[in-house]
Amino acid sequence: MQRGEQGALTGYRVLDLADSKGAFCAKILADLGADVIKIEPPEGDPGRRMPPFLNDIPHPERSLYFLHRNANKRGITLNLKTAQGKTIFKRLAGKADVLVDNSPPGHLMNLGLGYSMLQAVNRALIVASITEFGLSGPYRNYKGSNLVDFALSGTLITSGFPGKVPCMMPGSPAYDAASLHAAISILAAIYMRGTTGQGQFCEVSVHETSRLGLYPWIIPNYSYALNPGAPPPTPEVRMGASIYPIYPCKDGFIRVIALTPRQWDALVRVLGNPEVLKMPEWRDFLYRIGNAQDLYFLMIEFTQKYTMLELFEAGNREGVPIAPILKVSDFYQSPQSKSRGFFVELEHPVAGRGAYPGPPYKWSETPAVMKCPAPCLGEHNEEIYCGELGFTKEDLVALRAGGVI
Repeated sequence: MQRGEQGALTGYRVLDLADSKGAFCAKILADLGADVIKIEPPEGDPGRRMPPFLNDIPHPERSLYFLHRNANKRGITLNLKTAQGKTIFKRLAGKADVLVDNSPPGHLMNLGLGYSMLQAVNRALIVASITEFGLSGPYRNYKGSNLVDFALSGTLITSGFPGKVPCMMPGSPAYDAASLHAAISILAAIYMRGTTGQGQFCEVSVHETSRLGLYPWIIPNYSYALNPGAPPPTPEVRMGASIYPIYPCKDGFIRVIALTPRQWDALVRVLGNPEVLKMPEWRDFLYRIGNAQDLYFLMIEFTQKYTMLELFEAGNREGVPIAPILKVSDFYQSPQSKSRGFFVELEHPVAGRGAYPGPPYKWSETPAVMKCPAPCLGEHNEEIYCGELGFTKEDLVALRAGGVI
């Protein structure tokens, strides 16, 4: 590669055994330049069957969820339940730097592919295990889901408006939070390996990391409440109309974060200095929370006079955070997205050409880039099995007939 084309993890190899729960972890590493090999069972990753699908046509190569979280990876099929499949996997692990897995506790151990067994093959291997509730403790074998973990994080109960049902965020925020924590742990382990030469085992619980990643401030709140004399924990209620309210405007909605007196004064200026909002009581944050419903109906009288862009720009000018609530199409077309080159065009053999979300950070020396679309099922079998492991095409036919790949 030419200078400037190498990512921070160029030269590292990652084996990705994760399904839709942990796929984003390996995607982060792939964006940073790692050679990520996605290993799927012969029938394919369950994520291939997750909606939404391109043009609403169900197909294993048209799941938008799968296409996004597996871009930048190569892909092979391998049945780890077969003796030959395990042998092949150990050969791959012997040359790898990282393994990402999100199988249930004990699954790889029962297959003869536990961490201690892989260490015997490659002592420098870093293994990240993502499970719902960790590998030990009373909940280790409990079933979970993105909705369950999102609710247990404490976020769900605060999302929405008082008196109404809670709002679930789109996508898979709990699993993506776990993937991000796992990726950071892997980066730290790679850095440490440069000193020790040893790999290590990184255990990631979706339950813990979703709470840390999505609603972290409630943790010190509860911790302080355990101390004698400390106030009780803040009651958890829907906060849609209070701390970070959303108001309608001419062409959509905006979200406002006016917490301090300075920010409130700026918001009043943005709205044209209406006398009803200049009452000194409104400058008190707790007073505004306690009277959120009354304030809401006062605010919309003024916010609906302006467009999202007018309020956004005025907020930036006056010094109060105001964000437009954009539809996906609006975000795609926004000047900010365009100027940063956030969306990247990729050509997929089945899904065709499309715009994919790029890495959210811009680095000058080791850029994170989008290089290729998600692999089709078994797309790189010949490239890896024949080109790297020495199998012949006839061997691949036999492996496929035997249910190994």
